[in-house]
Amino acid sequence: MVINIIRFRGRVILKRFRVFFVFIVVLLTACNKDEVENQSIDEVINLTVIGEDLENVYQYDYNSGTEEGFQTNLSSELGISNNYLTLRQLDDKLSFFTLSNGAVSLFEKDLVTSSITTYPEFYNNSFERSLVWGLSNEISVYFGLYKPFGSTNLALHIVNLEDLQGFDIALEFGIDQLFQPLYRDGTLVLTYRSGNGDYKIILFDTEKDVIAKTFEFGSSNPSILITEEGNLAIFTQNDNENSFLELFDMINLIRISKNELQFDQPFPTGPINGKLKDNKLFYEYTYPQPFSLVRGPAIFDTSTGSNTVLDLLGIVEKLNREKDMDIQPIIGQFLPDKNLFAISYVLPNGAINEPGGFLLISTDGMLRAHKNLEFVPTYFVE
Repeated sequence: MVINIIRFRGRVILKRFRVFFVFIVVLLTACNKDEVENQSIDEVINLTVIGEDLENVYQYDYNSGTEEGFQTNLSSELGISNNYLTLRQLDDKLSFFTLSNGAVSLFEKDLVTSSITTYPEFYNNSFERSLVWGLSNEISVYFGLYKPFGSTNLALHIVNLEDLQGFDIALEFGIDQLFQPLYRDGTLVLTYRSGNGDYKIILFDTEKDVIAKTFEFGSSNPSILITEEGNLAIFTQNDNENSFLELFDMINLIRISKNELQFDQPFPTGPINGKLKDNKLFYEYTYPQPFSLVRGPAIFDTSTGSNTVLDLLGIVEKLNREKDMDIQPIIGQFLPDKNLFAISYVLPNGAINEPGGFLLISTDGMLRAHKNLEFVPTYFVE
């Protein structure tokens, strides 16, 4: 009898120990999971910001670990003013186009090596030629010409950066409007509206200097971006305001897919301020007016049709209340490598030496960082 009682109590104690052991294992697993998640949340963010004040252009290299950064006066370093024409990024290189006395200059900075290359006044503009935009790669500069020789013909003027010699390539006669370009791996993507009002996209092969493909959309204006995989994404709406997404392989010149979307957010013609990654479109949502914000970060899932607008207003109001600021967002940009939305802002009532700054917001709507700056950010390096 005593032996049976001892055995019974032994089994109870052993069972309780097993339960306790399982509980400890579960607790440790949860702690490790929380630790991993916290490590992910606390991961240091390195970010390069470009912006301007009333006189100069600046570069700011930010580190979230120290919440500080290093500021460079690009106007002094490159010799550019804050009214430059265009800023382009190709890999780790920034290219600034400027116009002075009718001549275009190009100033390039490699963000990895900090090396600087300049091409002062290498192209002379004229009244007979309407220069719409400029874009450069490692070999050449490409100018989009809307009215070459006084006509409404579309042409490219290509300048070789080695000898600075240029030539024209005619693309179409009598167009109505030319939009901003995109570039990826030797292909220049040009969107324009023809003279009869039809929208077209040209894929121009910069290695062979020929048109590789032409898309025609009729009266439906195309909105475009290049996906993280290097494919061309084309968004269109028909007369019934149904939205479509077409993916096109720019290397093999074949269509990958075309799907109708349950998505009513209109985009402007030409490049979209957004990124398409893992079937999700990270973009700037336009709020119906009147509203205190014009735009804010949003995520549209092209596979499920769900659209999530992040609570930028809530973040801004909380910061304004707690920090006694007056943040007014102006520009948003999704950074796919960091999986963050970067939002620049102005501080109209802030200190004179801190007229702006930026917010970093995760895709689940959490504020990761905010920083006041001595200038207003206008571009976040990807």
